Amino acid sequence: MTIFRQGKWVAGIAVACTALTLSNTAWSAENILTMKLEQTTNDHALTLPKIAITRIFEDSSSLMFEKSWFWQDGVHETGWPKHDEAFVNYSFPSFQLDQQNQWSLTPQIGAKFRSNVTRALAGLRLGYKGDGWGLAGRYRYEHDTSHETAIEGRAGRIDLYATYNVNDDWMLLYNPHYHFKHESSSPNFGTGDRDYIEHELLVFNHLNANNTVFGGYVHRDRNSSDAGMDPGQRNSSWLIGYQYKF
Repeated sequence: MTIFRQGKWVAGIAVACTALTLSNTAWSAENILTMKLEQTTNDHALTLPKIAITRIFEDSSSLMFEKSWFWQDGVHETGWPKHDEAFVNYSFPSFQLDQQNQWSLTPQIGAKFRSNVTRALAGLRLGYKGDGWGLAGRYRYEHDTSHETAIEGRAGRIDLYATYNVNDDWMLLYNPHYHFKHESSSPNFGTGDRDYIEHELLVFNHLNANNTVFGGYVHRDRNSSDAGMDPGQRNSSWLIGYQYKF
């Protein structure tokens, strides 16, 4: 019954995203195709391809769909890739908090789907745009439900986004994020701890108005002794990516 209620909630989020999008009259907007490829640093390295499509509307709202897969060296000998995760996220129109349009507040909702877990998401992002730089913070609430055991977990994630435009062609992004469990009844993370922190550093090269390449490093805390073998565990990784605006 718990899984059924959770499924209805997640389905409701997806329907709400679609309804909000279809009711939006500003369909003349920008699309972004993003492709990423991550390679973890452990002995049995994971290869993680991802592809996403984002539609940004004229009112500053956006709808994003992402699909990811994985492949593990020395473990998966046949068939590539393995299905892993689907992600949908809707960002509402930003509220401008000052006359100079430097401060903004953006609510977000979404959901992630894996074969064994469904996760519902709700977040709020506060951002500031300076001259050639930007700073933003986001809090996101995460509600997990295990398909096999119906165990529910509630966690929070706090992100900090710091961007710096070196020039018209190059941009840097630093994104540390802190994860923590909300209730004592929620299961611990794989480390047995109630919290952990990760860091992401990316470099973007804008080739022209439509094409951007990027790459960088993601530092992750291993969340169990099996992190080197289990694709569900976190490992630090290098990544490369490409964005196309159309």
